[in-house]
Amino acid sequence: MEDTIARHVIRAIFRSETELENLIPLLKDQCTPEEYKTYARAIAAAIDGINTNVLKKVLASHPALPGAIDADIAKYGRLL
Repeated sequence: MEDTIARHVIRAIFRSETELENLIPLLKDQCTPEEYKTYARAIAAAIDGINTNVLKKVLASHPALPGAIDADIAKYGRLL
């Protein structure tokens, strides 16, 4: 995979994880404690799965990207 595609994949991962994380306060407010706990754990497992099965593999095959990502976030507050 080319670096450009790898960065695109990483941006999609970040967006997806942000969307999932943004559900947590809503679920906490609208669900029973038991439901919230179930959903929060499922969301955490989904994010972990994405990180383990996709993000880590992309970063491992593109060793220069973590530094570039960190630089983008430090400079712009997000990945470009």
